[in-house]
Amino acid sequence: MYLQALKNMMISKGLNRADVAKLAGVSRAAVSKWFRQGEETGVVNVETKTIFELAGALKLPPDLFLKKRENLSAYETEFLWDRLYPDMEHFLKAVAEGRLPALARLVQVLGFHQAKIVAGKKSVTLFDKYKKYIHPTRRHALEAVWQLYAN
Repeated sequence: MYLQALKNMMISKGLNRADVAKLAGVSRAAVSKWFRQGEETGVVNVETKTIFELAGALKLPPDLFLKKRENLSAYETEFLWDRLYPDMEHFLKAVAEGRLPALARLVQVLGFHQAKIVAGKKSVTLFDKYKKYIHPTRRHALEAVWQLYAN
């Protein structure tokens, strides 16, 4: 199992290691071992039965844990310069939830076109609500093209 896939799932579901242990039917020590092992290799040696148990409890497909996830730490400087979010997984969760500061950051960095690919139409339709979070110089530039994307 890929550790990054597990971490992403924990963040998106708001789970801690004890929760994961309970859902997977293993001890907390086993989950701690997964994290130690995974920090070195990125891959965790877990029994197939355990993956199915965890996936079933979360109502997720088991192969979700077996697909390698991109390490997003390379984007932290661009998106997390003020530490509003602790890491990229939390930032992307906020974007997916439609939190205004996260949408503002996404559009400020990527522009409307790329932000729409990442977050969908809400990155354009909610612009009036989140534009106050964007740096004034960038905000003025975005306001100039916003109507083109809104239509």
